Amino acid sequence: MAIIKLNDFINIHSHQLNSSKDISIYNNRFLFDNKINTETYFSIGLHPYDVNLVSENSFTELEPFLLHKNCKAIGECGLDKLIPITINVQTLILEKQLLLAVKYKKPVIIHCVKAFQELIEICKPYHKSIPIIIHGFYKSNELANQLISNGFYISINPKLLSNTNFNLNELPLNKLFFETDDNSEISIQSIYKIAADKLKLSETELKEKIYLNFAQLFL
Repeated sequence: MAIIKLNDFINIHSHQLNSSKDISIYNNRFLFDNKINTETYFSIGLHPYDVNLVSENSFTELEPFLLHKNCKAIGECGLDKLIPITINVQTLILEKQLLLAVKYKKPVIIHCVKAFQELIEICKPYHKSIPIIIHGFYKSNELANQLISNGFYISINPKLLSNTNFNLNELPLNKLFFETDDNSEISIQSIYKIAADKLKLSETELKEKIYLNFAQLFL
């Protein structure tokens, strides 16, 4: 893999394989995806949607991927109240992945839908050991600051940058990341451009600040 540099665009979470020279972490859904990509930087984990696929051996089978040189994070994993799987069961699967993250010293990328208070409580014991990042954040400034004050990092949903009710300037830049998520129509470069304009920074300044966040958590 290429050496990550100060002037790289960094895409913390993508569902598309990266065809550019930018730095991108590809999301693998363990047990769901037919093929696990390990050729680029990647994350891997058990999504809440896939809890019903978990067997007795699933976590043992997951561990070798966490040892791979290109594995940058566990996830996305988390909680989702819109699916027909109890929060208790989802919590059990999430906590097992948090323990693996501690064991292998990996950041965790979180999917959370309508369960932020539960997530805050579950993750409290882990923040001192591992970084935990809320991916695809598309909620309010108030919730973002609550999460940050409770130890989380935030990766911004591209759609949030066009929401006039959200002020990116209210968030501490040392707690932020950007991502394309599952949107194949938008580039990480265009996301940085919009974010830099809102933050009144040059793209170079923004790239350098996000690089420092990335280096602290992932390198």
